[in-house]
Amino acid sequence: MDQLLKKARTGLDTLVEGGAEQAVSSVSREVVREINAEMGEFTLYRTLFKDSVNFMAIRDKKRGLSAQNDVTKEAIVKGAKLCLEAAEAADEDEAWQLAPKLPKQSFTTGPLFCDEEKLLSRSQELLDDIKEQFPNIMVEAFYATHSLKEGVALFSTGSEFQSTRGAYSIDLMFNAQEGKKTSSFYGSYALLDSLDEAFIKQGSIHYDLEFVSGQVHTQPAGEKYEGVILMTPSCLGSFLYSILGNFVSDSVILDGTSIWRDKLGQPVADPRFSLAIAPLSRGMVMGERFTPEGYLSEDYHVIRDGVLEKFAISDYTARKTGRDRAPNNAFDNFVVEAGDTPLDEIIRGIDKGILVGRFSGGNPGTSGDFSGVAKNTYLIENGEIKHALNETMVSGNLVQLLTNIRAISKEVIEDGSSVLPWIAFNDVIISGK
Repeated sequence: MDQLLKKARTGLDTLVEGGAEQAVSSVSREVVREINAEMGEFTLYRTLFKDSVNFMAIRDKKRGLSAQNDVTKEAIVKGAKLCLEAAEAADEDEAWQLAPKLPKQSFTTGPLFCDEEKLLSRSQELLDDIKEQFPNIMVEAFYATHSLKEGVALFSTGSEFQSTRGAYSIDLMFNAQEGKKTSSFYGSYALLDSLDEAFIKQGSIHYDLEFVSGQVHTQPAGEKYEGVILMTPSCLGSFLYSILGNFVSDSVILDGTSIWRDKLGQPVADPRFSLAIAPLSRGMVMGERFTPEGYLSEDYHVIRDGVLEKFAISDYTARKTGRDRAPNNAFDNFVVEAGDTPLDEIIRGIDKGILVGRFSGGNPGTSGDFSGVAKNTYLIENGEIKHALNETMVSGNLVQLLTNIRAISKEVIEDGSSVLPWIAFNDVIISGK
């Protein structure tokens, strides 16, 4: 840490001496130990070292940024000077500001030492569990890692943030196979702060393996109809990114294209729906602790009980638009509050619809209209999950989706980066491809 602090100080001094009125210099080193397997067999064990330096300089109301991987003293000085040149070439904008000075902050979280034997043992255990419990699943790629990241961020205001943070992760890519027939590929991921439990119990891994194991033999979706779409937590997460990007993010608030720009304090979703961005909440691993401007991160609700409470905007956009900044810069770490209906009961109440694991489509427009292919999908009919479907077209509108919530499950998936339930939505257009 002392070496990182010294390097960050070299960068900050160069920025300030070069004329920056406000500046940030951050240096980090990450050590990643990684186990790989392909086609169910171990293929690689390696250790990766990742160094990085990031600079920000504000001079004469103009901001410059630069980043690099070379952390030698000479390279840091050179990189800081390039950052100053970038600021000189930028346009003036008085909204670029840093947060006021904070007392020195130090963050230490997660497992700081890698238990290599146990990581390998848990990895082998997962591959064995998959072979035993889901014999038709072929693991195309598997990654198990331990990451230790140390970093220092120095601000010209006098703020200083030091962090030492560790985490394990599991990443699977797989499909189901029977003879020459295969399902679509599917991914499952979990971020962990310990190796106490078997990997197959982490996040949605067991559910995902079971979900995909029945998707080898598919049938067409049939004629177009308006039905119910039940999203798995991972599918829901991708839609939440689109919703935030289209309605509450920096770009759409700054240019005024968000259709929610005048909706603060008003209902925008079913009153049962609440969405928080919560990097500090229980279950989050490696969540953000401070923002790029130098504020301490806090959890907050974007939507609470269906009402729009905050935009997910930076301090810069807040200054430009006269609105309040978001209390963190995470734009992930989603927490959607669980409902009061068991998943099985939600399924029993659906006359006709689909259970969707993955959505593939272009980015929705600012109107919220979306259209694309629902992949890894099952037909739900008369309250039962039937057969898997061929790639199925779905279309609708993100705004209407949130107001057409049918049910939210009691069950949630916690994968270390989000806490999400299953949600069923009414009135979505469903058709064969």
